Amino acid sequence: MSPEKMDNAGAIPLANGLGFVFGFLGVVAIFIQQSLTMFLPLLMPPLVCTIFCVLLFKTQPKTNKDNDNSAPVRIDVI
Repeated sequence: MSPEKMDNAGAIPLANGLGFVFGFLGVVAIFIQQSLTMFLPLLMPPLVCTIFCVLLFKTQPKTNKDNDNSAPVRIDVI
């Protein structure tokens, strides 16, 4: 029976493993950057509309409902 031999050359060195991880993170970062470049123009109209709606809402004068002396509408049914 032959003794078991360890295959030290087949093991992944730490530098190769770190290179693989950082390379994968680089590919993911490039994908995210390209996706933002493509989808950022599509996000502009909702953002502008939201800003304008908030500005319109915030610039409306405040009404005091306690001092409202108007009578409610009353309909007489015959």
